[in-house]
Amino acid sequence: MGANKRIIEYINDAKVEQNRTGRQAKLDGLPFELNIRSLSEVGKYLRAQDPERQEEYNRKVIDWAKSVSQQLKGNVRSLVKKDVRLSDSIKPHVYYDKKYGREADRIGFTFAREGVYIHRGAGKGQGGFKGGSKWTDKYGKLKETNPLSFYKMGTGNRRPINWFNPVIDRNIEALADIVAEYSADMVVDAERIYIRG
Repeated sequence: MGANKRIIEYINDAKVEQNRTGRQAKLDGLPFELNIRSLSEVGKYLRAQDPERQEEYNRKVIDWAKSVSQQLKGNVRSLVKKDVRLSDSIKPHVYYDKKYGREADRIGFTFAREGVYIHRGAGKGQGGFKGGSKWTDKYGKLKETNPLSFYKMGTGNRRPINWFNPVIDRNIEALADIVAEYSADMVVDAERIYIRG
């Protein structure tokens, strides 16, 4: 009977891990997010034993995300003067690992699609890639890249306006300090946060 119980537990653990990695694979495709990775499952468990400290850490991470969001909005208003829609659309999101307690493990930023175009120097007739892209606008209408703009990114009268990456660069060290103060076995993975151009 003990062996059967261990086999069932092993199968259940495998299913849980498969679901977790499947969710993570879906999340890995999202741009503009920082991952805060724990190097130890034991460390996660031990940190969860002090919920007040964990909540203080979460509050600091939320405050950091709000501060960076405000800086991004200010940067857009100063560099891209007439673009109110982009600055209004910038929102921070903090996600939690709920396996042991509730610990912030990802920070993401969402904003209007035009933010990427402005950062890269693309726009109507000014840029794009072969094959183009398709998206649905807020009215449900299917849109796609104008073929006349292929291979023109960063040319003409539109130049890239680096409104996003410099703000992240200025603030990433402060987040690393928050994480290091909370736990020595956690690291900040900034691979997916930057707008590539």
